[in-house]
Amino acid sequence: MIQLILNNRTLIITLFVLSGIVSPSFVKADEFQDAVTTVNDGDFETAYKMLVPLAEKGQAAAQLILGMMYFKGTGVEKNIVQADKWLLISEKLGQEAGKKNRIFVERQMSSDQILKARKLAKDWLQKP
Repeated sequence: MIQLILNNRTLIITLFVLSGIVSPSFVKADEFQDAVTTVNDGDFETAYKMLVPLAEKGQAAAQLILGMMYFKGTGVEKNIVQADKWLLISEKLGQEAGKKNRIFVERQMSSDQILKARKLAKDWLQKP
């Protein structure tokens, strides 16, 4: 059964798991851990601001979390297209949970929304 981060408690548990699994050499582990701590403290708006630069640098776990924040509207305005974009990018960069969550999210999207998200993800992945 596909598991999706459905509530903040599950999100926090997932963040703890991810923080030990993913820490690419080009992103300081401390930055990601600080963002996880901020999420766990319930300061989602600040966590969002911390996760965006990490996601933009290619940190797949940050992209996964960012996707779920967009999906839930946690710390950021809910945006299913942006959610799918970040989940797809995280999947392409090796996050298995990105794929599982993307499949769930896409079941709630129109075909136009999916096409838009895929184009955004493709454009992001092709940038230098």
